[in-house]
Parts: sequence; C-alpha cells; structure tokens
Amino acid sequence: MKTKARTAESEWQRVSIEPGVLFIGNSSHGEFAGALDWLRARGDVVLQSTVGATLTWLQDSHSQPTTIVLGLSRRGEHAARELQELQRCVPLANMIALVGSWCEGETRSGKPANGWSRVYWHQFPRRAAGELFLEAPENGVTGLGEAVYLPKTITDNERCLLLSKRPLPSGCGCLGINTVRQVDYDALATACASAGYETFWCQEETPEMIGKADCIVWDRRGLQDYELRELVAWRERWGDLRIVATIGFPRTQDYQLVAQGLVEAIVGKPFLLTELLVALQDGREDRLQVSQAA
Repeated sequence: MKTKARTAESEWQRVSIEPGVLFIGNSSHGEFAGALDWLRARGDVVLQSTVGATLTWLQDSHSQPTTIVLGLSRRGEHAARELQELQRCVPLANMIALVGSWCEGETRSGKPANGWSRVYWHQFPRRAAGELFLEAPENGVTGLGEAVYLPKTITDNERCLLLSKRPLPSGCGCLGINTVRQVDYDALATACASAGYETFWCQEETPEMIGKADCIVWDRRGLQDYELRELVAWRERWGDLRIVATIGFPRTQDYQLVAQGLVEAIVGKPFLLTELLVALQDGREDRLQVSQAA
C-alpha cells in the first residue's frame, strides 16, 4: 500500500512540474544556438517546432510554462491567429520573440506580433539576465530565475525608459575608441565614461598611447571589404589588444571573426548601453554564442 502511495505521489510530482521555458520554432537554426545554450545552461527547455503543435501539447499536458521563447527565422513563419490563441492559453507567461536576421525590417514594413518582448538573436545572451529574466542564485549555483513581467502593451520606448533606471555595469581602465567620425567617438566616449572608463580617440593619439589601452572599441558600419582589411591590419600591428567591435546588424559570418580571435566580442547596432558595457567586461562570452552558429 505504501509502495502504491509513493508511486502515485511520484507520478503526481512528475506531471505537475511546470517547464521553465518553452521554445517554439526551428531549434536547429544556427542563429538561435546562443540563446538555446544560455537557456539550457540554466534549466530544462521544452522544444516545439510550431505554434500549432504547441497548442496541442498545452492542451494535452495542461502545462503553464512561465516563459515562452518564439524563434522567428523569417517573416510570417508563425500565423497571427495561432499566436493570439497561444496568448489566450498562457496569459501569464513571459513571452519573448527571438528574432533572426531575415526579420530585421519587420518593425518598419511588417506586422510584428503584439505582446512579445522582441530581441535579436545576437542580443539575447547579454540582455537575457536582468532584462528578460531575473537571475536567482541558490546554493552557489546560478539558475534561471523569475521571469521579468512587463505589461503586454509596453512599447520599445517605454521599455528603454524602464531599463534606463537600472544600475549600469561598472568598469575601469582606459578604452581606445576607433571611429571614422568624431561625432561617433563623442557619443561612445560619453556612454563609456558613465560606467567609469577613461577614453581617447584613436585617430588623434600616438601609437604608444594606443598600445597601452586596456581595450579598443572598433566602431564601423560593418566588417566587410575595406573595413575588414583595415581591422586585419590593425590586429597585425597590435596583436595583444582586446578589441570589441560595434557594427550594424551583424551576421553569423561576422561572428566567425570572434572564433578566429580577430575580435573578442561583437555588439550589434543599434544596441542598449548595457550590452556594450557587458561586452567590455568580458567579451569572451561571444565565443560560446557562436560555437554552433555557422
């Protein structure tokens, strides 16, 4: 009798435990590798390939996941009607849209789903902790904590205003900022100074000063053709310097430069200041993000 009771209790515990994160979409898509690695390192992740399959699974399992991550590899991948039904099924879930490169222009010319926190694939690892989730250290182990709940109707401007009130990651040391235009240097210098860094513009400093920098912020439109050759020449001259690149809408091939050691980290523009400051603290985390992105 006791054995049966224990078995029944174990079965109840097995079916009643809610999944922390439900991922919907193509889990083998290279751009999503970094986000999935980040999530799996902090707990169990349930995978569903489509919203339709998810609705069936929710109905059969009676589950109420705390967070849903929707992988968007292309526009129109998930039907608006099914997404609305999904929101009705799990109204309290923290909903995150993980956006791939083919959806970059959707906010201008498409129809993004309402009620989802929208984050690009290359932003996820740096924005997840503290913005999309609250880290919950327990017994010396950092796990996936409570989801950050915001109103479903919040706009991007309102979200940025809310995040601007949180403490910035602090830093120290001297940054060399390599930009083509001084106005870009001024903007980056002001931002980095707010976190405790000293800065100088590489265009106006001597090679001796550049060689003593703790890190170089390499700011360009991209890392192709002339810009890439320029960066390679720079790396050949100052091989030991840390370089964090800020470029517009990076691609997976750009992140191969991280794996090759040409740059330590890439921050995609437009970015939140926190993203840059986290990269300056330890850009080597990018190596984990792109290990499967090719």
